[in-house]
Amino acid sequence: LLGDTTRDVAELGWVHRAWRALGWLPRLRTGATWFCVAALASLFLSATPYWDDDLSHLTPVDSRLLERDRALRDELGAPDVRYLLVIDAADGESLLQRSEAIEPGLRALVEAGALAGFELPSRYLPSTRTQQLRQSRLPDRQTLDRALAAALVGLPFRAGVFADFRDDVEAARTARPLTLATLGETPLAARLTSLVREHRTGISAQVSLTGVADSAVLRAFIRKAGPGVRLLDLKQASETLASAYRDRVLLALGGALVLLVLAVWFALRRPRRVARVMLPVLLSTLLVVATLHACGVAFNLFHLIAMILGAGLGLDYALFFEHGSHSPAAQRRTLHAVLVCALATAAVFGLLATSSIPVLRAIGVTVTIAVVCNFFLAAMFAAGSRGDYGSPEPSLPAELGSHQETGLANA
Repeated sequence: LLGDTTRDVAELGWVHRAWRALGWLPRLRTGATWFCVAALASLFLSATPYWDDDLSHLTPVDSRLLERDRALRDELGAPDVRYLLVIDAADGESLLQRSEAIEPGLRALVEAGALAGFELPSRYLPSTRTQQLRQSRLPDRQTLDRALAAALVGLPFRAGVFADFRDDVEAARTARPLTLATLGETPLAARLTSLVREHRTGISAQVSLTGVADSAVLRAFIRKAGPGVRLLDLKQASETLASAYRDRVLLALGGALVLLVLAVWFALRRPRRVARVMLPVLLSTLLVVATLHACGVAFNLFHLIAMILGAGLGLDYALFFEHGSHSPAAQRRTLHAVLVCALATAAVFGLLATSSIPVLRAIGVTVTIAVVCNFFLAAMFAAGSRGDYGSPEPSLPAELGSHQETGLANA
């Protein structure tokens, strides 16, 4: 695309001016030091929480639509999407008995207004004990015949009109109790399947709740319900998973930082060169964290991922600036390559920063700030290692002719 004619970017006028302007950056180190101190102070003094583990803040759906959805679910009596009552037992009979045991307490919560409704598996299938108790209350055929004969005295019913009724009562009295296994081909099986789950250690029932108005009262009831009954807060569970993952990532990052310093030390072998590469990355990360925190932003997993990306970009910038400091022409070529890459990256992630989707906005804002901070800090430390910016520069060696292309490609 470029053809045979090539142009050395080190000779461009604006690159010359930008290269000379970087000579002022080392003079700003004192101010930058105090700015870092202020950033640390803001991290410790700000009332903004450090972490936001609420995954609902990452939804791309507009808050007004979420509120309308919540109102519609309340009107329809849909199950609560946050709380779930779980009953654990060793077998199906024990599960149904525990379900029946907590039913009066749940009804009391409904009457008290702490709960709008619930759906227990025992509503569709009583326990064997309850079924047998109900069967024992049915009269045998002789007792039922005597009761019917007494009740029909003086009434204009035909003889034998209640024979089918007597047969049904007798069949119900002597029938085998229903179980979860015997309901496999009935319409009730589909409903019970959505409530009851078998697993390797036993069986569990997931009781859906409707209109939880007072979670504290509900939790107090569950604590008194005995073993095998627990309240699962899906929101808290998801936040706990996010928090645990964040802690693992932070621990891994600590180990990665140590390995990174060792790798840079092994490659550069000189403390001053290692400092020129690592300090811009570390200070830039601090500035990104302090800037977002000062703006009232609580960090989530996507901010953390974006900061990792920003630190990786900053390491690239610092390595290229440090590598290109052996001659003024090479410095200007390096400046051109890194500046083009930084502007392109800032433009892309700056566009993401304007997104209405929280996830994209968090990534875009974080990386954009990181790119700006990393570029200027890397340039500052690299400029501090140069000599006189007005000194005459040597002619361009032939072996450096492709340095521009190499810098752009690697960056």
